[in-house]
Amino acid sequence: MSSAPLWVVKLGGSLWRAPELRRWLEILAAARRLRVVIVPGGGPFADAVRDAQPALGFGDRAAHRMALLAMEQYGTALADLEPRLSPARSLADLRGRPSPTVWMPLPLAEDADVAESWDVTSDSLAVWLAGALGATCAVLVKSAPLPDAAVPVTRLVADGVVDPALPGRMARFGGAVWCVSREDHRRFARALDRGNPGGTRLVPAAEGQDADHRDGDHRDADGRDGDGRNAYG
Repeated sequence: MSSAPLWVVKLGGSLWRAPELRRWLEILAAARRLRVVIVPGGGPFADAVRDAQPALGFGDRAAHRMALLAMEQYGTALADLEPRLSPARSLADLRGRPSPTVWMPLPLAEDADVAESWDVTSDSLAVWLAGALGATCAVLVKSAPLPDAAVPVTRLVADGVVDPALPGRMARFGGAVWCVSREDHRRFARALDRGNPGGTRLVPAAEGQDADHRDGDHRDADGRDGDGRNAYG
């Protein structure tokens, strides 16, 4: 296994329609100084689960597994769009296969110590995976507008940019977590050579608890407005 630093990079499901998606895949596939594990969001596949749950009446445990399958569907699409990406499931495969890999979360994520709840999206799962792999950092690529300066993670939770479970997950991880706008792929590509994502560093809750929280309408993780769409990010 390479001794190069490992980054876990979550590509938000909201990028599925974005013209920047293919550029992100090209950049991550071309990374050489770092090892990269891509965590796919759920995109329209997770939206379908969320829409179906109240109509069919299945519980949160089933919805959690279905949303993990949604991440696998998105991940399968990403690997098809960029042939240099290698799908992987187990920690051994993620560590041992040539970088970059795309995480297929079943069955590994079923055993993760995360709540089977819509409060948990691929944001928290990406940070959980970063901890399990001993990654240097986790990077969450987002469609929502982001500040350039470091920001308390609780503020981005309040703004609906990241999921409500992320502050607790960050405390367990202990490593650096960054958010990067999908439009900043050029800056991110340059940052790969410096070992710094160059986006918005998330300050853990314990460090940012005295920061002011902005009020406003709640939005879902990854910046979607409205009715809870794009869970699992």
